[in-house]
Amino acid sequence: MDKQKFSKKHTTKILRWTARILSLLMILLTMIFAIGEALTEPHSNAEPTPVLNYLWGFLMLGGLALAWKWELTGALISLIGFIGVGIVNPGALMKPGMYFFAIPAILFLYCWRKNKPDISI
Repeated sequence: MDKQKFSKKHTTKILRWTARILSLLMILLTMIFAIGEALTEPHSNAEPTPVLNYLWGFLMLGGLALAWKWELTGALISLIGFIGVGIVNPGALMKPGMYFFAIPAILFLYCWRKNKPDISI
């Protein structure tokens, strides 16, 4: 095996596991916060959260989970959810931590592209 080819495969493998670990952390942390919010009593002056926020968030996290098996499909669903959250709630994109949700999806896309066989004509 060519050393450069081995290096590319090794790098892709490391990036894939980085994406998987980050996506798992994002999913688990979101679930912990969601459960914590559900167990506390709502503030009397709090506005209800629009259903679209939940839908886009579910797409974002569901895409990260799907990307473990289907990298392209899961990453695209996750990025669509991320963009949807930004459209419905532009203030969310002002928080730097929000961008951590897009990083695993971008890494999954990169790994999918690197594993895709090159087609020569």
